[in-house]
Amino acid sequence: MANVVPWLLSMCLLGLQEIAIQSGSNALSRGLETTGQKNVPPAFRSVRTLSFQSLRNYKILISGHEELPGHINCDSPKLEENLLERLPTTPVYSTHPYGSTPDSSEYFSRHLEKRLRSRPPARNLLRTDAHSVNQLESHGFNYDPGRGHIEDDYVGPAMELVYAWSTIDYTYDSIEARDSAIYDGDFVAENNLPLGLEIWRDRVFITLPKWKEGIPVTLATVPKPSKTKSPKLRPYPDWRWHQPGNCDGLTSVFRIHVDECDRLWVLDSGKVDVARGAKPACPPAIFIFDLATDTLVRKYTIPSDQVKEDSLYTNIVVDIRNEDCDTAVAYASDVFRYGLLVYDFLNDSSFRIQHHLFYPDPLASKYELHGLKFQWTDGIFGIALSPVDIHDDRTLFFHPMSSFREFAVSTSILRDKRTAEENTEYFMPIGRPRAKDYGHSSGSVIDRNGVMFFNMVTRDSVWCWDTRKEYIPQNLGVIGTSNLSLVFPNDIKVDHDHEQNVWTISNRLAMYLYGSIDSSKVNYRVFKANAREAVKDTVCDPNYVVPGSEHGYDEIC
Repeated sequence: MANVVPWLLSMCLLGLQEIAIQSGSNALSRGLETTGQKNVPPAFRSVRTLSFQSLRNYKILISGHEELPGHINCDSPKLEENLLERLPTTPVYSTHPYGSTPDSSEYFSRHLEKRLRSRPPARNLLRTDAHSVNQLESHGFNYDPGRGHIEDDYVGPAMELVYAWSTIDYTYDSIEARDSAIYDGDFVAENNLPLGLEIWRDRVFITLPKWKEGIPVTLATVPKPSKTKSPKLRPYPDWRWHQPGNCDGLTSVFRIHVDECDRLWVLDSGKVDVARGAKPACPPAIFIFDLATDTLVRKYTIPSDQVKEDSLYTNIVVDIRNEDCDTAVAYASDVFRYGLLVYDFLNDSSFRIQHHLFYPDPLASKYELHGLKFQWTDGIFGIALSPVDIHDDRTLFFHPMSSFREFAVSTSILRDKRTAEENTEYFMPIGRPRAKDYGHSSGSVIDRNGVMFFNMVTRDSVWCWDTRKEYIPQNLGVIGTSNLSLVFPNDIKVDHDHEQNVWTISNRLAMYLYGSIDSSKVNYRVFKANAREAVKDTVCDPNYVVPGSEHGYDEIC
């Protein structure tokens, strides 16, 4: 029976993936299709709707399948135990400290069938039939029936659509001010692409880097909750901070971070016209705002010796211990010149470190997405902090954009420049490549339970990983996937609610840069999911015990 159950789950998964592909949607090119989407029996192709039972099956299959859709399945002999030591940096949850995993063989044999039979149906969070196009008004989309229909589809059992825009608009002081901005070329609607996001109480923050001309605002907010799915963006803190050429204000922001002290950390790249070479307009800087008053706490201009020619600072995370706001340490990544900036808030100083693991993998620098082919040599990009572990330390996980690997370093190594440079061996790869092909990940984030969520940009999906477990494809899960609604999922965050939610934004960036954006359809979406519900009973669940496997992972096949 133990050998039959995984086979049955695998067969069901093939069918479920085919159901998830709507007819008429822009399907992935054949080269990008997952294994489960190819050679599907014709009997599955006639299924047109997702029933309540399908939602239940989705969760069962994701949790029970040994290897994710699209990964190479190799009939290789059992490998010896992984020689890489697990980093002792997982927080304590359940009864097992970070880095210790109980023997699972007995547990799995006794409880697998019981769990499959007793698992309750997942909640149906969809507001309408996945294939209906007649209820768009209830979604609040900017929709014009004369310009063609806009599709809304199923993403995942816990994923809820929060916002959706065809194009971006702002709350100008008057109609005349908006008309004047359009006439002068200061506002070109189709050039405004939302990229980063953060959440604080009743507001969602959205960044809009200066990829092209006609982008009047680089940081804005929308209300939470909102009366419409497509609210206008309100400049943050206000319009005065978004004056071209004023380096005392905001220039071009990619990503932001809200810390535990109710402060918003804004990493300003200082670069404009990024799509055409990234012209320096102002020095890169870190702005810190008090969210209770929306006033500036501090601006730190990154020293010129820590800014290389063509540097592009794009991502930031902040480490705070014991609720001591004054001892905050921020980490910022330079995606173009492959560096990591460490900023000490107490001393108002920073240093920059280099490491060969920050560089892109030339074999992972080729991208293909929905028929578009391009090359990116992007270095360190995704950065995420683990919870504080039993050694009162945290791990900084990181990966280059053009790479299929995840890496890690203890934050104790990053306390000062000398320690970091003299202990380069403590920067290390973890586990195995997340995929053989199309394993590019953009943003990543870790919740309080030590579960990492990360966007897979060339797979139109959001994945997860319990950081206590080995980083191998069999231990990675999927919480959402859609080749319509999750095209280029870009940024991802978890909020500070007691019951944390994971938020992600998709923005069709590749089409924006190398193709075209159809303003008659929804192009930009924000989803959220309850972090616990998203991984419940899956391999990403901290309470899920990984079964012993008869097959190893052969990364060369």
